[in-house]
Amino acid sequence: MKRENRTWVMLLFILIFLLSAPKAEAREWIIVGPRALGMGGAHVAVSNDSAASYWNPAAYGFFKNKKKEEDYYGKRKWSSVLDVGVGVQIHEDLGESLSRILEYNFDDLDTGQISASNVDDYIQLINELKTFDENKDRAITITANAGLGTQVGHFGIGGYAFSEISAKGDLDMVNIAPISSGTAGADIITELSNTGNFNDGAPVPTGDHYFDTATKSELISAIAGMDNWDSASATDFVQAMDYGLSQAQQNGAVIPSDITTAIEDVAQLANDAQTGGSFADNESILLFKGIAIGEVPFTYGRAITEDFAIGGNIKFMKARVYNTAVKVFDTEFEDALDEARDDYKESETFGIDLGLLYHIKDNLRVGIVGRNLNSPKFDMKRVLPWDNNYIKEKPQVRAGVAYRPLDFITLALDFDLTKNESTISDNYKSQNIGGGAEFNVFKVLQLRAGLYKNMAKSDIEIVYTAGLGINLWLFNLDVGASMSGETSEIDGKDIPKETRVELALSFLF
Repeated sequence: MKRENRTWVMLLFILIFLLSAPKAEAREWIIVGPRALGMGGAHVAVSNDSAASYWNPAAYGFFKNKKKEEDYYGKRKWSSVLDVGVGVQIHEDLGESLSRILEYNFDDLDTGQISASNVDDYIQLINELKTFDENKDRAITITANAGLGTQVGHFGIGGYAFSEISAKGDLDMVNIAPISSGTAGADIITELSNTGNFNDGAPVPTGDHYFDTATKSELISAIAGMDNWDSASATDFVQAMDYGLSQAQQNGAVIPSDITTAIEDVAQLANDAQTGGSFADNESILLFKGIAIGEVPFTYGRAITEDFAIGGNIKFMKARVYNTAVKVFDTEFEDALDEARDDYKESETFGIDLGLLYHIKDNLRVGIVGRNLNSPKFDMKRVLPWDNNYIKEKPQVRAGVAYRPLDFITLALDFDLTKNESTISDNYKSQNIGGGAEFNVFKVLQLRAGLYKNMAKSDIEIVYTAGLGINLWLFNLDVGASMSGETSEIDGKDIPKETRVELALSFLF
């Protein structure tokens, strides 16, 4: 199977709740809509069309406001927005690490043997697996959204879909012996230290060497001092590695400069894998976990005063939850991925969103919104022993401020008040802060720019955003995109660790 195919391969009571919500945890907040994305994801106090159903339903309280017909919100009698978007995040260089792992020809190891010329590949592969396994946050996350919402006065209805699916490794560091003894529980120490069993039964020749005498002595001493090793087995092990590296080099292999440390690491792993089998028995897996949610929100907003409004959604929710595993060292990897897409559970429930919006001045607004405040739960298949049989949409709370110093300029800033967790990992948190600006040129062209950053995790650093809107009388066409400054290498190509694209068509009256 081609390597590249493997690689490419989500009032008082309200105020008390919202203020206490930072202790809660939720799925990462998805930036929905090109206008929001172009402004760095800042839209809680900005959204002034049917998209406010998602960003802050309190805006509905100011729509069609007779007392403020010319207000930023009051002039909106009805609106409809159709939008789609997709995004990718690569956490902790998963793509780069996975590419390095999959470039090794582990099909040779599946045969239960390793030739001397493949010793360097084996050592480097084991060390790549070790490095990969030590970082539990390595993951790739794909998000997508689509929706059609309609607002008429203070009321709204829509249909939206949100999905988030992630993949991360759960590696088997026990079944890593290169040679199969034909019996259960093959011992990696026995398989690599006995010279008579190495190199397909041939004794290790004494004439070819990669290491000098001093380096070999240091290696033997270091390995012999480990548990379950003695001087004789350490000597045989190092001699086998020495000969194998010599042969690999003669065949044109480039041996990394830190190979000595790598050999010690393999020997240490052998301590922890004494009861393991060969690579043919390796159970390393990619865990795929995700959720696709369809929502039908019924939105209502009410202005309590001229400057303060409250709004909310009651929404029907149907979810398809994925929780499955695919073996990394599976010759039918692509088929296994196809099967994973069909492995899910479906369930339905209801959700509640609430928002507040306050005009401090005509040109200054602050808002706060809480999504999924009732923590809706959906059924999930249990794959690992510690898995739950459900996934919970924990509350998300976000605050925002918007300022219009001039009629044609809007500045905005949003901040997550909750630490939101990834679908795939309890270890990975997000708490984004983002801001941006929108410039309205002659009410025909809107130019947007911004940035956002995850304050809870620094692996992706700053993500830059930009957007463009064209006003064609009764409808707008908008596009927005984001891209991180940090990159990850996959198949020798540098790609952004995070990127997202959003497109929308809006009808505004």
